[in-house]
Amino acid sequence: MKLKKDIILGNIDGSNFAIATGKLQKSFNGIINNNPTAAYIFELLKTEQTEDSIVKAMLEKYDVDEETVRADVKEALETIEKLGILE
Repeated sequence: MKLKKDIILGNIDGSNFAIATGKLQKSFNGIINNNPTAAYIFELLKTEQTEDSIVKAMLEKYDVDEETVRADVKEALETIEKLGILE
């Protein structure tokens, strides 16, 4: 899975966000405000990923146990999937 090509990630004054551009605006018209952890997941999703690859990357970046990371990644991916912005 990865983000659709029309999703643009950005940061303004320390605030991370994702917005839809192009044809994707017809199905998703809004801004997603991301905390640093969510912003990292979005960055990872710029390239093809699996849930396991995201969990592995998160474990390497953050000092947290795998059970917590796996639950957080699962929740984030479910939310992102509901928005319809994943390929």
